[in-house]
Amino acid sequence: MKKLKLDAICIDGGTQCRVVIDQPTVYDYAEHMKDGDVFPPIETVFDGTTHWLTDGFHRWHAYKINGVKEVDVIYKPGTKEDAILEALKANSKHGKTLTNEDKRKKVLMALEIPGFAEKTNYEIAKICDLSRTFVAAMRDPEVKERQEKNRQKSAAKKAQNSSPTTSEQKAENSSPTTIDPHAGAVPDADEIKASDRKSTRLNSSHRT
Repeated sequence: MKKLKLDAICIDGGTQCRVVIDQPTVYDYAEHMKDGDVFPPIETVFDGTTHWLTDGFHRWHAYKINGVKEVDVIYKPGTKEDAILEALKANSKHGKTLTNEDKRKKVLMALEIPGFAEKTNYEIAKICDLSRTFVAAMRDPEVKERQEKNRQKSAAKKAQNSSPTTSEQKAENSSPTTIDPHAGAVPDADEIKASDRKSTRLNSSHRT
């Protein structure tokens, strides 16, 4: 690790795997730096002339906003191609989460490296630290189409499983219980007499 002038680090040499720099993240980092938070050193590959930035683009911009002139850098010797390979491995386990657009850019960057177009999906996925299925979909439109159909089938199955069961539907659709319209009505004279006669018979039977 060494101290290096911020402006001596090349940030526009094709080693940036993200589609765009996320400004809210940059300003958030800058505020935390002002508060004294310690960030990991940025990383570069040095080809003898240029320090190619491979990891720490948001940190670089945060340092720039804060007017920092020199930063700690972890660097290793290599070519610009080596720098691109190092950049492809970065950001997978830390920092701002990669978007799908960022992941696509990583795959395209890898395939542009001489000789990499012949590599398998597994090899490209390992280099970029992405899933093999993601790389396969990028390289083969038919695979992407099949994956999309499978996702749609899975979503439809989940929706079907979350719908009411047949027994629940039958219960909801069953006829309501018939209610006696005379229930709770005041008894008429005949009903009272019949009730009295029934009570008299019952009392007589209990005394025997």
